[in-house]
This record gives sequence, C-alpha cells and structure tokens, in this order.
Amino acid sequence: MEFSDDYIIHKILKEDTYHSLKLKYGLPKRKIIKYNPALKKCKFLSDCPEVREIKIIITEKNSFVRDFLNDTVRTEITLEEIDTLLDYTILDTLIQHDVDSLFFQRIDSIINIAIFLPFFSNTTDSIILNTPQKKLNYNRFLSKSRISLDFYSGILFSFKEFMSNYKIELNVNVFDTYDSIDSIKKTLTNNNLDSIDIIFGPLYQDNFDYLVNVLSNHNGIFVSPLQANSLSGDYHDNVYFLQSELDKKISYTSDYIFNKFLKHQTSNHTVSVFLRENEIEKKRLVSYSLKEWKDNVNYYIIEKPTISEEMTEKEINKISDIVFIPSADKTFVTDLISRLYALKDTNMIVFCNEKIRDFDLIEHSEKFYLNVHYVSEEKPLFEYKEFIKSFYKYFSVNPQNPYVYKGYRCGTYFLNLFLNNFIFSDEVEILGAYYKFILQENNAFRNEAFKLWKYDEYSIEEVFNFNENQ
Repeated sequence: MEFSDDYIIHKILKEDTYHSLKLKYGLPKRKIIKYNPALKKCKFLSDCPEVREIKIIITEKNSFVRDFLNDTVRTEITLEEIDTLLDYTILDTLIQHDVDSLFFQRIDSIINIAIFLPFFSNTTDSIILNTPQKKLNYNRFLSKSRISLDFYSGILFSFKEFMSNYKIELNVNVFDTYDSIDSIKKTLTNNNLDSIDIIFGPLYQDNFDYLVNVLSNHNGIFVSPLQANSLSGDYHDNVYFLQSELDKKISYTSDYIFNKFLKHQTSNHTVSVFLRENEIEKKRLVSYSLKEWKDNVNYYIIEKPTISEEMTEKEINKISDIVFIPSADKTFVTDLISRLYALKDTNMIVFCNEKIRDFDLIEHSEKFYLNVHYVSEEKPLFEYKEFIKSFYKYFSVNPQNPYVYKGYRCGTYFLNLFLNNFIFSDEVEILGAYYKFILQENNAFRNEAFKLWKYDEYSIEEVFNFNENQ
C-alpha cells in the first residue's frame, strides 16, 4: 500500500464497494469519485473492473490510518490487519472527539436511514387520546395518515427481516412532514442529515423535490416511494422513484398495439381509444405511438361517467378489432367493459389500464371473453399468505392494504441495493412485483420492469416482457 501525508493508494479488491470503502476510510462515495475521475462512469465499483487502484485522500477523520502506517515498519499492510489492530480504546477516543463512529463500528455495517412521511401525528394523537380503545377506529385517521402508517409498517417489517439475515445495524430516523415544506425546513434546521445513507420520502412530489434540491450535495440514496406521475426538472445522482410511471405504461401499450397489430398488417384493423374528458393528455401519448396509422384510429372522449349515457347500443356495436381504455376511472371502465361484453363477439382485443385488476364488479370470465390485456410490473394473483402470516406474527394485525406491501418492497430493495447484494442491471422480484431501474432523461432512476398480461380462461398469463427489449 503506497501512502504519503496527503493520500493512500488503495488496491481494489473483488469484495470492495463504495460503502465498504466509506466504512474503512471515512470518505463518502462523492469524495472518492472526486479524487478518482476514472470512477465517474462507475455507479458501482464492480462496473469498472479496469480500475485497479484508487487514491484515498487523507482527512481529519481518517488520519488515524496514515498515522498507524507511519508507525509501522512495513510498507505493505492489508485492510484486514488495520481492522485487527484498531482496538476499542482507539474507537472510544475517536468517539469522544466527535469523530463519526460510523466508520469504526465492529459489525459488518451500519446503515443510517431517514424516513419522511406525512403522519399528521397531531391529529392522530388527538384521536387516540380522545377515543376509548374499544371505539378507536383506524378509518377515523386522515387518508394521508393511513397511507403513511401502512407504508411505514411495511418498511419496518422489511428492516426486521433484513436484520435477521445480516450482521447489521440500522439507525432509523423518522420525521413527520405534515405534507408541508415548512415542516421539512424545520426538520432540516434541527437535524443534521450528513451521515444518512438512505432517505425514504417525502411522499408527495413537491415535498420530495424540495428535499432533494436542498440536499443536492448529499451522497445518500433518495427514494420517492409512491410517486407514479410524470416528472419535470432534473435530479442529481442517486435519486430513485419506486413506482413506475403511469404515462410510460400507456406509451408502452400503444407501441405494442402498433408493432403487433398495425405496423405489418395489410388488412384494415381499427383501434378505438376511449378516454374521459379530463384525460386528454393520455390521447397525446397514444396518438404519438399510433400516428403512422392515424386514419385507422378512432378517439372517443366521453364526458359522462358511463358510456351508456353518450353512445347507443348501435354505436357501441360498430366498435371492432382493437379497443384501448387507458382510463383508471372505475365507473367508466366497468360500464364500458360490461357494454362491450354484452354486445360484442370474441374477436375483439381490449387493452386496459392496469387498474382493471382491482375492478371487482367485472367478472374474470368477461375479461377473458374480451381478451383483456394490461401492462404492469406486478405479478397478478400473487399469493400473499406467507407474508400475511409473518406480518401478523410480528405486528399482531393483518396488513391493511397494498401500501404495506409497497413499504416492504421499498425497504427490501434499497437495503439490498445499498449493500450491493444484487447486480443493479438485473431484474429483481420482491413479493410479486418486479423491479428494474432505468436511468431517465432527467437523471433519475425509475422502475420499468413492465410486462404485458392477458386474461386466460382461469388465470392471467404473461404475454410479453418489455424488459427483454430494453
């Protein structure tokens, strides 16, 4: 190991990661890359096997390594030997001098986590304090508070399971944002987040964007847990959106319709696209993909809640070939599917928003009869029985809704990502959902593990994996 008063030359080992180097030397990823320009293109050290050694700059926090080497007659010493020779007396001395003890803990790793969610604890506490326990009703909490509590319980359960598999310590800091930027400002004033490795939240887009912008020089991972809308503006490194973009699914579906049914066909296939009047933006997404076949595409903009109020049976009966319903309006989609089922034959192919899975009033047989397809990153009809049992055993309650599952997946994915427990470019399945993060034009990463599913007679089967073409 080469060293001087200003730097150490570290030879990269196979098991090295940015995080392990941070633990060894007290330098965050940002500073390691700053002094080693060859790593700028390397999101993970394993991405650049050609980089054999790097320069570790000496700072006040890691000067003990240089001092130790200067006191040693050997010029070659391994990191394992440094770990062995650093005793707890040195550790205690460092801690007493306000040096961040994160770098010197004798466990595999410590991960510092911050969670920003709108719990609205003031209103929740008020309900709890003023309501007898037997009459306490979870549904009396604010909707945003219930979402946060469910998501939080899921992410806590992921932490519990993760720690049972690793010799690891999680330092979790939880903050109530009240869905208010002023509350976030106050939190940042009263708390130092410099050592935080992963930040989950805030939940809503304006709050999340504010936090990311304020902490633009922060070296941690930022995770937006539930944002499914399109994004505007640019982000810095290590920003992830757990939820896939709804508009991207519409574009992928439109591209599939064009490539599969229109592009190479000589027959006169027609596509009928049904939208509510407040969903005109979706028309732009569909028309962009189908523009080369625009003469064969009919758009129906429906003002009323149900199709029956605007179109006669005769008009509906003229619809043929391919139908695309990108709307997530439950009443509208349910009525339209029912009308098509009552009037049409089995030659029709219907493409829907993935919310079709949740519309219980539409029978499986109707969806099969109409050859219904949808794009989603979640496996349909996934069996949650074992998860529910484990969750109940730990919390003594059943998972309330899908936000519990989203919280569990979120915590599980990003803890594994942080410790490099899987290859970033691979598709990962967690509790029936697929994840593969793709770098977007705005420099953020977003899940695009899309698959096309269709209703079979007794099940829902995968038709196409968009990941294979990415």
